Amino acid sequence: MTILQNEIIEIGLDENSPKNTFAITKNSQTVGLVKFNEKSEIYFEIEEDKRGNHYASNALFLLMPHIHEVLHEPIVHAIVAKSNEMAIHCLEHNGFEPISKDEDNLYYEHRIYETRLDDNYKAPEGQKVIYLAGGCFWGMERAFKELKGVTETKVGYANGHIKNPSYEEVCRHETGFRECIRVTYKPELTNTETILKAYFICVDPTQSDGQGGDIGEQYLLGIYYKDEAIKMAVSSYIKEEEKKYSEFHVETKPLDCFYEAEEYHQDYLLKNPNGYCHITRVEIDKIKALN
Repeated sequence: MTILQNEIIEIGLDENSPKNTFAITKNSQTVGLVKFNEKSEIYFEIEEDKRGNHYASNALFLLMPHIHEVLHEPIVHAIVAKSNEMAIHCLEHNGFEPISKDEDNLYYEHRIYETRLDDNYKAPEGQKVIYLAGGCFWGMERAFKELKGVTETKVGYANGHIKNPSYEEVCRHETGFRECIRVTYKPELTNTETILKAYFICVDPTQSDGQGGDIGEQYLLGIYYKDEAIKMAVSSYIKEEEKKYSEFHVETKPLDCFYEAEEYHQDYLLKNPNGYCHITRVEIDKIKALN
């Protein structure tokens, strides 16, 4: 399997390694290994001096459909050493869900999940809904759960151009989708202005290519809405907020579409307290202070 993105990435049988071992190669040079054991589990390893490159993630992206669709394996298990941070990053950004761990390794599984279009979603009577893209949606969802009056959060993908996007596809930067959270709230407890205050506590509007170390189109900032009242509130707030910065990279527009993300992403940081989050305790405390 091959992908061309300024370099040729391949996964193929490694003649110099044991049975069921595949080499990840870059321009014919081996940079890592994917090993299958008798239980159809994967052990994923990237050579230490190559871990800062994304081609391993590209290779894994190609491998998963092959295993599910060609080899007809509905579930793929993966084992990765705790010390291999890049391999962990690649697994988690290619749809692998952590399921257990031991002293040395983390254990993951990959399933075929479906995303769901929320065209028919309506907030409960008397409540409002707004869609906020603010970098990695795990941290954004965790932060907004601290705001009183927020009755529901849902992570997903907003305003892209393909149907039923998967997390892996969104992470490939080819879909136009942004990681986003749907926030449903009671305006008498937390109004739209308070929601937007919390949003700007979480984000850096001067960064044009993502948020923090998360770079790519899926991490760009955006505020989306379905009704005229929220549009007016957002426009008024943004007009004043823009004055605070020399650069301002926050898209504001009507919501075209929102797909609820795969179930394992929902409440991710509640289920995985030690998971990655770009929003620190400092921002969380500032949001709590808005209550």
